[in-house]
Amino acid sequence: MDATNSVSITGGGYTAEVSLLGGQLLTLTHHEDELIVPAAQTEGAFAGAVLAPWPNRTQGGSYTYAGVEHMLPVNEEATGAALHGLLLDLPLHVISQKESEVQLSGWLESSEGYPFGLDIALTYRVSADVGLAATLMARYRPEELEEDGALEAGAPLTEQDDADLDSDQLKDSDDLVDGEHEASDLDDSDLDANDLDTVDQDDDVAELGAEDPEGNSPTEAEDAGSETTDADTTDADAADDDPAADEAAADDAAELNLAASASEDRETTSTDATLEEGDDVSTETAPASVPQTAPFGAGFHPYLTAGGASLTECRLRLPARTVLHTEADGAVTGREPVSQDFDLTNGPLLAGRSIDHAFTDLPEEGWTAELVHGPSGFVVRMIADSPWVQVYTGERIGRAGVAVEPMTCPPNALNSGEDLIHLVPGEWFRTGFSIEAIRVD
Repeated sequence: MDATNSVSITGGGYTAEVSLLGGQLLTLTHHEDELIVPAAQTEGAFAGAVLAPWPNRTQGGSYTYAGVEHMLPVNEEATGAALHGLLLDLPLHVISQKESEVQLSGWLESSEGYPFGLDIALTYRVSADVGLAATLMARYRPEELEEDGALEAGAPLTEQDDADLDSDQLKDSDDLVDGEHEASDLDDSDLDANDLDTVDQDDDVAELGAEDPEGNSPTEAEDAGSETTDADTTDADAADDDPAADEAAADDAAELNLAASASEDRETTSTDATLEEGDDVSTETAPASVPQTAPFGAGFHPYLTAGGASLTECRLRLPARTVLHTEADGAVTGREPVSQDFDLTNGPLLAGRSIDHAFTDLPEEGWTAELVHGPSGFVVRMIADSPWVQVYTGERIGRAGVAVEPMTCPPNALNSGEDLIHLVPGEWFRTGFSIEAIRVD
């Protein structure tokens, strides 16, 4: 890809290249080893794509929301389905870039099939402690509210926005995982399923959803934060002299700037609006003609690879307890407890297994998937907290890697409504994942 259409970040031995079209993760390496199959080798396979405002397939490309039927562009002719959302060709702008981090933003304009304008903000970071961490944020911004003065493109963030983007909620992507990542010894080609249990599974995963980490709503979090004690004041004074606290504050400000910049991108595709003195900027009430919420789902589509090793020599561990069965177009036909080829809980060999299914009943506190190359003991670990994950053994790309796709909802969720997110105008939703390399001596 032309360098002008992508950006690179590096840190802690990791290097990633990110496209400015849709924020697609093009490459990810740790030292000389590939952790994902490069997108250039997988044309048309959505490798590294960010999937929104829906992941996976929407049957027939049609859905009904709030009593209105919509028709999405069908981009998979063989099945007649609308596949993997609308972001792949969406131009994004670099808002901030450091050596090890890049922040992007863009505006998904409302369309006939998806008449819900969205601010999109995306952050990628690399570090020795976490590997690569990716964070996607989305906010529904109806054009009607801008015209009505309730929400303005490019307007300063309101107090409610500040609550929604509180630093406790929009923590650094480095907080996806708490603590060091270590692995015990893994045997070589004799590695069996039980050996996978020696890989440390006790990493805590931070919540990435739209709620406050302590379970408070944004309003409750704001109220709780307004109570200041003498001890709080003392701690704040001490923090003034703490370089680490200053750095954390700078990161929080960067997150807020990213969200504000995503709003400003809206100006490039709509008529400017100016808030007059006394205008109501509340996002709680929308005009009757405006959909009260926008249907939304998201996912990510990396093909994991253990340094390019053959999948026949690799094991995949995934703590999912239920597998979903669908038709080719995404229509759900049933679900059942995992068994045989679909039971990945003990890390079976992928040789002879062909999988292209969504899984759920994952640990609510977050989950870890591991691709383990037996002969070398090389492990590629993904951490996420989404309730769904699609696993695809990559037959379309010659089984060069296995797609492990965190998803906020299952296939065809725009029709079924299962785990579908309903974005309230002005409120942000956030999700993400991390990938790291683990070498066992």
